[in-house]
Amino acid sequence: MNTSAARPAGIEEDLQGLDAAAGRLLDDPAALHRAVQAFGRGAGTGETGVAASLLCQAWAVAVSRTAIAGLVGRRRVPDVAAANTRLVFDAARRPAGAALVSRRFAAVVGDDEAGADPAAEIVLDDDALFAWTRARLFDGHLGPLVDALHDLVPVGHRLLWGNVAAAVAGRFAALTGLPDHPFDPDHVLPEAARLLDAPGSPTAGLATLFPVTHDGATRLFVRRRTCCLRYRLPDAPPTCLSCRLLSEPERHRRLHARLDAPGE
Repeated sequence: MNTSAARPAGIEEDLQGLDAAAGRLLDDPAALHRAVQAFGRGAGTGETGVAASLLCQAWAVAVSRTAIAGLVGRRRVPDVAAANTRLVFDAARRPAGAALVSRRFAAVVGDDEAGADPAAEIVLDDDALFAWTRARLFDGHLGPLVDALHDLVPVGHRLLWGNVAAAVAGRFAALTGLPDHPFDPDHVLPEAARLLDAPGSPTAGLATLFPVTHDGATRLFVRRRTCCLRYRLPDAPPTCLSCRLLSEPERHRRLHARLDAPGE
């Protein structure tokens, strides 16, 4: 395994250059540790546990964004396994997006256009597509991320998987808030549960979606069962909108205030 001694500036150059191979970071503990430290500096914390927790959540958001949109929208899911993903970092060393190394994706039998595409893997039905998505997103990427961060810093598996669950649930929720053609919450809710709460899934029960109707439009929002440690950042509020400790009346009050804000 290569270490920072073999390429001392590599990961810092990658982060400053805005992208880095996900598989490379997960296979190199020294490089991943530097990524955690860089993220912590950008977030304003020297606590490696806090930095690792929030890096995990931001990483999961970046990786799952296109996967969830493709799953719910066209039943075409890109292969976001770590070996096929490059992370895009912003100036604060935060994962802001992801790009595929190879344009591989899965689609369901009956999608004739995908069936003619050599980049497509055709699966039998919806159940197979959801299983394929879990295999690439969880088993092939975010699971190794959770394990690598847990081995690196003092932060628990359940907390990290809670961050993954909340991040992925948030990608489903975001589809219901699209400005032009939002997805129907009644369609998105069972889709999210089907992916996150499958029997034996490490994300089962760690995040749920709930509807909020405001000015005649209904959107989904996330309620989580674990803490992300964001409250330990400088000047952070004691509870996030998805926090399990937030009372439901206060959660809804804050959500409506947010929806009333310009641009929402």
